[in-house]
Amino acid sequence: MKVLELQSVRREDFGLYYRKNYTAIAVMEIVSKIVRAPVSFVIETSPLGTKQLDVEVSKEANINYPMLPILTGLKTFIMAMEKQGALP
Repeated sequence: MKVLELQSVRREDFGLYYRKNYTAIAVMEIVSKIVRAPVSFVIETSPLGTKQLDVEVSKEANINYPMLPILTGLKTFIMAMEKQGALP
């Protein structure tokens, strides 16, 4: 399982400066097949500056693969994008 990219990344205004809500389409390679799945994720910054990431994959995607490796891969990919400043 490999996350290739996030398409159509949109930030939703939530009103709290320390909490950023996003929606996107995740493009992943799962068992030699390209799968697109709607995802939503929240990046929350604690008072000490650490960031917590919560990711949710839409059930509409109907992915026939264990979710733990998918969520782990997405979290790693998203945090790398956050560190590079690639998120809106």
